[in-house]
Amino acid sequence: MGNRHKISTIVFSIYILLAFYVLGAGIVNSLVSYRTWRLVGENEFPKFHQLDSALIIPLFVIFFFLTFIPQILLFWFRPMFISKWLVWVAFLCNLICLISTIAIQIPIQKELDQRFSLELIDRLISTDMIYRRIPMALMAIVNFIMLYKVVKRSFSASTLQA
Repeated sequence: MGNRHKISTIVFSIYILLAFYVLGAGIVNSLVSYRTWRLVGENEFPKFHQLDSALIIPLFVIFFFLTFIPQILLFWFRPMFISKWLVWVAFLCNLICLISTIAIQIPIQKELDQRFSLELIDRLISTDMIYRRIPMALMAIVNFIMLYKVVKRSFSASTLQA
């Protein structure tokens, strides 16, 4: 196994680990947490939201940003049967999520730090679904295709050796 192949294997494995962790955490946050915010009392909500925001950073946000490192490295270090266009599609989906987070979700979240608003929560949920969950679902499909290609090739190679 060549050095480049070893690096590609490590980069791809780290990317898949981070990408699926972020997908799962993002779905739980979007489809569970955001929807329960409607039930928090108006007086308690700002404090609740500030604590929720503080906890989401180490458990989700950091990992989301970390996905970009191996994802970018995949342009140069990827298993040879994964095409560069698959990496581009996944990268563009991740970039859409990042831009949406910065331009749409963070301003809504900052406002929610100050006050309870069903309108803001509903806007957060709808924009999250359109600009983050849909691209993340597409990225998950692309990541699955990449992983499938790696596993398929691995089984083909092991069958030839046996």
